[in-house]
Amino acid sequence: MLKIPILLVFMGVYLCSNSLYSQENSIRYNDTLTKKFYDLKKDYSKRVYESTFYTIQIYYGGLEDADSILEDFRENYQEIKSNLIFETPNYKVRIGEYKDINIASQKLEEIRRIYPSSFIIKLSDL
Repeated sequence: MLKIPILLVFMGVYLCSNSLYSQENSIRYNDTLTKKFYDLKKDYSKRVYESTFYTIQIYYGGLEDADSILEDFRENYQEIKSNLIFETPNYKVRIGEYKDINIASQKLEEIRRIYPSSFIIKLSDL
């Protein structure tokens, strides 16, 4: 006699827990305004991701030193993009454009052997 109520309790718990995990993966919108906002957010997030990258700054300071470091870097690493940037009052030498922080970190370890004050910067074109 005691087995039947226990069996009913277990069946009830199973049926309740089973219905909790049966959620759908698709999103349904009740109105068009919510869908428009969702689409705008999705497009904006995509543009931010596509325009965001990591670069390595190997020097900042005076123009003469920046020019010589940039020239030296371009001789040793011809395959890596390098730029000289002016931001008042300093010139900055930045190298590479990496989408993945892990790849940028690996390159930073290599670059720090020659340019010990190098560090990674996250930039966005937006």
